[in-house]
Amino acid sequence: MRYFKLYIIPVLVAGIVSCTKAEGPEGGVSPEGRAVSISVGVDSPVGGASGVEAAEAGLPATRAEGSTPYSGSTLGLFLDYGIDPIEGNHPDTKLNYLWSNDGSNNWTTNGQMLWGKSSDKVGVYAYAPYLEGQEDASGVEFTIPTDQSEGLGAADLLWWYKGIEDGKKADVAAKDFEGGKIDIAFRHALIKLTVNFTLASQFEGQDISIKEAWFHRSMDKVKIDFTGSGNNSIPYVGMSSTTSSNATSIKMHNCSSEGKLSCEVLFFPHSLTKDLKLLTVTLSDGRDYILTLDKDLGLWERTTGGYVTGVAYEMTVTVGKTKLEGGVITVSPWTDKGSLGDNFGTDATEYSEWDGSEIATAYAGGSGTSEDPYQIATAAQLAFLAQEANKEGSEYQWANTRKYFKLTADINLKGHEWTPIGSESKRFAGSFDGDGHVIVNLNVKGAGRFAGLFGWIRNGATVKNLVIRNASVSAVSPGSESSETQNMEAYSGIVAAYCAGGCTISNCKVDGTVTSDYCAGGIVGYSANDSAPYNDGAITYCTADVVCSVSGSKSDSYCGGIAGHSCVKMYGCTVRGMIDGPCDVGGLVGWLDAGGSFDYPFSYVYAEVGISKVELTNLSPSIGGLVGSAYSSGSKIFNCYMKGKVSCAEGLALDDVQSFYIGGIIGSAHNVELAGCHYRGSISVGKPANGKLYTGFFIGELMSGVKATNNNSYRIDGAAGLPMYGYNNGGDDSKIYIEAIE
Repeated sequence: MRYFKLYIIPVLVAGIVSCTKAEGPEGGVSPEGRAVSISVGVDSPVGGASGVEAAEAGLPATRAEGSTPYSGSTLGLFLDYGIDPIEGNHPDTKLNYLWSNDGSNNWTTNGQMLWGKSSDKVGVYAYAPYLEGQEDASGVEFTIPTDQSEGLGAADLLWWYKGIEDGKKADVAAKDFEGGKIDIAFRHALIKLTVNFTLASQFEGQDISIKEAWFHRSMDKVKIDFTGSGNNSIPYVGMSSTTSSNATSIKMHNCSSEGKLSCEVLFFPHSLTKDLKLLTVTLSDGRDYILTLDKDLGLWERTTGGYVTGVAYEMTVTVGKTKLEGGVITVSPWTDKGSLGDNFGTDATEYSEWDGSEIATAYAGGSGTSEDPYQIATAAQLAFLAQEANKEGSEYQWANTRKYFKLTADINLKGHEWTPIGSESKRFAGSFDGDGHVIVNLNVKGAGRFAGLFGWIRNGATVKNLVIRNASVSAVSPGSESSETQNMEAYSGIVAAYCAGGCTISNCKVDGTVTSDYCAGGIVGYSANDSAPYNDGAITYCTADVVCSVSGSKSDSYCGGIAGHSCVKMYGCTVRGMIDGPCDVGGLVGWLDAGGSFDYPFSYVYAEVGISKVELTNLSPSIGGLVGSAYSSGSKIFNCYMKGKVSCAEGLALDDVQSFYIGGIIGSAHNVELAGCHYRGSISVGKPANGKLYTGFFIGELMSGVKATNNNSYRIDGAAGLPMYGYNNGGDDSKIYIEAIE
């Protein structure tokens, strides 16, 4: 097995006291009406042997008294007496006052800050560095710097809260502050990770250093909630709810010393789960090495339901062609220029790199039959497949002469513009077996309105056992300036843009970005069946970690983590990342059409699914944790979990007659059956500027023909007081039953 090494870093005990220009009263005297003064220090990060054990060190009540000096120049301080129902705002409430250090540890504020009545309850909160416009103590928002190469100082968000006993909020008043002085012992709001690199034997005798390193699994924004309203009344640090919190990459600080290669980063976790890319390091040999997790990184604390912050971890990884072993949390070996997907614990092999122009003249072997498939061993041979599939009269487009292909090596397309395999006029009907290999750095942008590794596949075509990493796929409709280009929508999917006629995509794993102005999906843009024998299409056991979005749409549009629009059966799929669009948006599928279904084994959504902008005010958007809209007879949503977040941005505007339909499971439901659907996520909706908003923790819009009576459930605390459905538009709620789970 392979493990992280995690070290305990002790709390340093040392104090510093400094005063404002106005001195507070002597100890033992009531401070009311007197000026506030402060002393400031910082608790050191606490080490932990695992995410669970570190949780106990994460609460301020368990930290040692005293702290190390705070060397920053600013902080923000809240003195919150609340709002009196009769008098209104308390005169001594001061929200987010700037305090500045003159360089000699003398702290002054930018306004008068006085104590109120000594017995009145007061919230006293502080954070650093100071941020303008953060008057809401329930959501002080911080953007994590994405370039920490010069050091961690600018990324070190600090916070402090007066009044925690045994992990719970306790009432405080002015009389609890001796001499009216506030002793601030800041704690770190983020997580610190130090990565120590060891070099495998392939580097023996070489002078190797780190050129740069990137950490890929951080939120871009976090918030500090001093009021505790979002986490069982305990103040906490978590993802931002006022704006979208996306996964971002951070350039790490190179803290290497003589004889030791190390980098460090401050971050807040975003989906530290199996199969995700965690780190990229470029060494002085000019080559990139990528670390992909082969097991969930256990920093989630189950007892508190959040990440434990203020904790410092160390991990040791080996760069090169060796196995990696040791520690508590397993990580994968490092491999040249990309991840080997699930082939962990084996010696790494070189990726075949593409220069963007080379096209082979033959395959590595094989005759193209199911028993003897064509073998693709180089990037140039993959380009040869695309060329042969797209040429006039290609034999790859016919099911009765179906050709078979097998990938026998890992491919790096290096971001060069890729021409998809198969087009609207030359539709690929072959069978492609990735055999567990990886294609990295797929880039499809100028290929027309069908964007993906494959453009258009049909008539029982199959794509299976393939990993695609760091993809960037985008398609744009040609427009409507002439009759020739009207209604020519664009489709994007990392594996395939468009699947028609009973195609099967199975055991594929992708990560990257997918965009379109009409239909976008993490795995496939559009998937449909045809008449027999091509009526048994499927998407099975696929995983997508994507930022998938639709923008610039000129009509209704579809966006989903697995498929934008689907009429086929699906099961065993998982979605992470962010799914966003202006019309029909779902964690799994944007629009589930006639015959489309999800069934056992379970599918899971951990992504944020939402609408951040409106492009056409004459449409009613439907946003669902699993499915945006399901309107056609025969649709089924069975055996699915929603564990992510559904959101609707503040201030969006529609025509007066239009509405937003937001549901934890499905946005708009008509003639669909739900069974074994479980809502375990969260919903965050902003008030629209115009148009109606209907939100339900299970269904946004309930219409006729909907049945949900078998083994559906939701967690009460995740429902946030919302009704089961937002709007009943002719539905029969007697056929809807969802079990409440404490």
